Amino acid sequence: MKYLLTLIFVFSLNALSVSNSIIAIVNDSVITYDSIADQINKDTTKTQKLALIDQQIDIVLQKEKIQALGIKPKPETLNAMLKNIAKQNNLTLAQLQSNDQFDAIVERTSQELSLQGLKEIILQQSDITITQAEIDEALAINPASESSTLKQIKVAQIVLNIDDKKYPSPQLIKEYIAKISEQIKNNASFSELAKQYSKGPVTESVWLEKTKLPELFQQQLLNLGLDEASAPFKIEQDWLIIKIAAEREVDAHVLNIKAQLLQTKRNAFFQAWVKTLRTKNLYIDIFEHKL
Repeated sequence: MKYLLTLIFVFSLNALSVSNSIIAIVNDSVITYDSIADQINKDTTKTQKLALIDQQIDIVLQKEKIQALGIKPKPETLNAMLKNIAKQNNLTLAQLQSNDQFDAIVERTSQELSLQGLKEIILQQSDITITQAEIDEALAINPASESSTLKQIKVAQIVLNIDDKKYPSPQLIKEYIAKISEQIKNNASFSELAKQYSKGPVTESVWLEKTKLPELFQQQLLNLGLDEASAPFKIEQDWLIIKIAAEREVDAHVLNIKAQLLQTKRNAFFQAWVKTLRTKNLYIDIFEHKL
């Protein structure tokens, strides 16, 4: 089991056992050689190594912010990531848990999820837009090799209000769901269903590709027409009713260009924010003789 792959990052199990020589100090934290070891080789220059250390300094400062804000991944999210790591290595979760380095794997995974959580929180403060001029410029540099359209939909959903006290048994819930299903068969409007049964406002998604939705959603949408409500179905603890609220066809290449431009701006916004963490009181000491 040489490499562990997650949706967010890739790291080598072997890298966990590299020498822990301290190469920098940032405030009360240390940066060890193993944090950059898997990114260097015999041809890596000192300048390149210093750039890698600079990245690690940014990570240390982000971790300090994570601690200050109390950001932690949800247990179910962490567990899902560990299951994915096990699957990518053709292991069961139990087999992964029996690995000598499992604690280090959990710590690394938790750290990456926390860093991602911090980034999402900071990006919520941004107001990033893409202009038509930027899109046109990008298309001029990277024109489409062939025409390709993509179907997208917006999904509206109702989360049913099923009170445990009012429906304390599976049989009562079944009867309640059957009642709603009968109304749907009789072409009850989505808004009327929401008024009667929703435990919150109707939510509508952004534009999505149907084929990239969770399999259970795809199954429910399979035979639905525009504005047609699905039968109630259960995901985890909630019962949902969904409908296709809107649909459109878009140019796939233009869509990709927009996504790339948006991601570039999001990354730039976040990196600019990270640099603001380097305050006047920041203490940094890099041991260049160890590089």
